[in-house]
Amino acid sequence: MSLWNDLTPSKRCDWIDQLRGWAVIVMIEVHVVNVYLQAGLRPDWLNYLNGLVAPSFTMAAGYSLVISTFKTDGTLRPFWPDTARRLGFILLCAYALHAPGITAADWTVLNTAQKARELFKIDVLQCIVFSLLILQLLARLVRNPRVFTALALLLAIFVPLISPSLWATGVADGLWLPIRGLFNGNPDRGVQALFPLFPWIAFPAFGAFLGGLYRHFRVEPVAGKARWSEPRFLAALAVLGAGLLAWGSSAQHAWLWGGQWVQTNGIWLLHSKSGAFTYSELGGIANATLPSVAGRLGFILLGGSLMGAVELLRPKWKGPNPIKAASAESLLLYMLHLNMIFSVLLAPAVIGLTGWGWGSLGWMGTLLMTALIIGLNLWAGVAWQQVRQTPERMRWLQHKAVAALGVWFVLGGWWTFRHFLQSPELAKEPYRFLNAARVRKGLPPTPDGLCRDPEEYFREAARLKLPLGESARAEAARLIESRRETR
Repeated sequence: MSLWNDLTPSKRCDWIDQLRGWAVIVMIEVHVVNVYLQAGLRPDWLNYLNGLVAPSFTMAAGYSLVISTFKTDGTLRPFWPDTARRLGFILLCAYALHAPGITAADWTVLNTAQKARELFKIDVLQCIVFSLLILQLLARLVRNPRVFTALALLLAIFVPLISPSLWATGVADGLWLPIRGLFNGNPDRGVQALFPLFPWIAFPAFGAFLGGLYRHFRVEPVAGKARWSEPRFLAALAVLGAGLLAWGSSAQHAWLWGGQWVQTNGIWLLHSKSGAFTYSELGGIANATLPSVAGRLGFILLGGSLMGAVELLRPKWKGPNPIKAASAESLLLYMLHLNMIFSVLLAPAVIGLTGWGWGSLGWMGTLLMTALIIGLNLWAGVAWQQVRQTPERMRWLQHKAVAALGVWFVLGGWWTFRHFLQSPELAKEPYRFLNAARVRKGLPPTPDGLCRDPEEYFREAARLKLPLGESARAEAARLIESRRETR
């Protein structure tokens, strides 16, 4: 029987596994490049590709929700305890990443008012959990997979239609910080949501719509057979993706910028399909419109259908599959690579030894660093998959990890405190002890304890033999000069 005519019901969706796995890999590349590559070297095509990571990741989450929530007979799997605990754990990880830190030092001497507010920043994990909770509630209200699939599509269309209006200046400002960032990504009290639900819930909602289609055509058996074969579904996915990409790309500019400028009370507003906005607001809502969401979804579906076709046709190799391991252990790799980069490699002591700070590497160094970090994370994903095969060993390692985290909470971070106590000129956060440390060194106090003289910073960096390239020196000087406006 040919693959095109194989109507065996699906037990595992390979194309979404591939999409999620590659999204995790590219996500690691995004963070490495953003941290280490010198300013101005990143091409536009890479920016566009990197911008597809979060939509892919969130769409895959919505897709998997349908497959894991509805049984083949249309009934619902229970929400408690497994689903609730899993989402709760992801949410705990999400807020831990934006906490002042995971050590007692971070929560005390190294804490600041801004760090405390950053705890409530809405990042991609928070967006995923809150989106899935809303979709779970919707599924349990309608209790019908076909109705849910239709409503998920309506939600995916409705949210980008109203999102631009929620990004207008002042909307949601002053709301309780834990929910403020759910509405838009405008700065408020020094906190800016990276993935507000408007428009980002559109991606898991559309994923839920696709998951409902896949469940109907490939999972739900009719007389023991699926309605479509896997190749037929992938072909339909590619056609849908091409249509979304074509419409989104052609309509995006006119949707946002087409319209008429009208002056009201001395303020010029562009009245367009997105609403009425000032010129400064239009840049902020560019990625919140329906054509923008559709265009990105189209590109993702084309890539996902290609990945599914390759996975369907390629020879099956023996041994572990690192892409599937990255997909299955996506949360582990997400947490691991962020802590590897931001908590270890960017620690002041490590930068002092290596000289690899923000924007310090060219393309060759950045590519080598990217390959190294991706390789280590894929190895960790494969290794943890093997550990999972022995539950007793897995639980033993988890208990040891929790114990090590407890020890780290007590002991970790104090050398960073000591570093800035001895070199307050190098601090970038307004710690409470900085002015006392400056007075001890014979330096004049400042309003927040932070250095106001670039030469002061460079002298201390030279004393510690910290390598600073031209771009790093220019960025440091720009940052310090900007502080002079602080009163």
